[in-house]
Amino acid sequence: MSLSLGLAACGISAGLFGSMFVPVRKYDAGDGFFAQWVMSTAILFVGFLVHVYRGFPGFYPLAMVGGACWTIGNACAIPIINRLGMAMGILIWNTANCLTGWASGRFGLFGTTARPPANQPLNYAGLACVIIGGILFSRLQSKPSNGGRKRSIEMGDIPEKEALNETPKGSGESEDEDPEVVVKQETTIAAGKKDRIIAFILSLISGVLYGVTFAPVNYMIDQRDTKFPTYPTAGLDYVFSHYFGIFLTSTALFLGYCIYKRNDPWINPQIALPGYVSGLFWGIAQSSFFVANDNLSQTVTFPIITMLPGCIASAWSILYFREITGQRNFTILAVAMTITLFGAAMVGLSKSFTF
Repeated sequence: MSLSLGLAACGISAGLFGSMFVPVRKYDAGDGFFAQWVMSTAILFVGFLVHVYRGFPGFYPLAMVGGACWTIGNACAIPIINRLGMAMGILIWNTANCLTGWASGRFGLFGTTARPPANQPLNYAGLACVIIGGILFSRLQSKPSNGGRKRSIEMGDIPEKEALNETPKGSGESEDEDPEVVVKQETTIAAGKKDRIIAFILSLISGVLYGVTFAPVNYMIDQRDTKFPTYPTAGLDYVFSHYFGIFLTSTALFLGYCIYKRNDPWINPQIALPGYVSGLFWGIAQSSFFVANDNLSQTVTFPIITMLPGCIASAWSILYFREITGQRNFTILAVAMTITLFGAAMVGLSKSFTF
């Protein structure tokens, strides 16, 4: 195992995870099922390339369970981002992801072997810092952009047809004084708050599902001496099986969505190429995550790889999408990023550094 290789893999993984939604952010992905299916085809392509590179190591069905967990969690990603913004959504689900993955590696959950770091106090302190950073990130006030398509009242916006029925200026009655308009505005605000609460809960659920995605692979590796004597020990050998589970689950969800919509799914053809690029980003990032886990441990990799993408996504939100503005937000963001990066550094050092 190599500390430098593991940390380099963490850097690649965090960078691509934090940027994976950038290609699709400017396009309306609708309900997200088509976009996810396009992503899954790119992910499967990356998995096949890794499979070839590893010399066709074999197919391991249990690894597909982890891919299925990730896919179910990711099905909520686009609705979450549309309601909370890219930075906020990623930061919330990554905090839950961080805690779940860290606990799985530290305490040996789901039948895996516990792998505590060499310096546990430093690891705990670093974990606390990245969580505090995540809490500070949640105080940011972002302005989600919903792509090109006009969204309905359930998204927190006033429908276009209602806007056309507003009282024109100069008619002798202010629209603010119109009881019907006031009620509609209050309903819109209430619907927007409800949507954000639902999106927050979905973010937590998605984070937990993301956090258990490696559990089946780790279980097979840890149980080689008893249950899986012929199975490999390298995480990359399970990548194709893991990614195939993602593709199958994404296909099943998309077909179910088409049936539910009575063969009239909402599909934006402009999302096809950006969605494929996002899938390539994710496939490479997840492969790097497997490498990082092999060379470090989940108690080290999860706090780094799950929290640093939030910093990167925040940078995209400020510099490119303009979702985060204002001096207050910038101050909070600077403090949160500093604490998060400091915590990630402590977690990385806890792998082998002792007092």
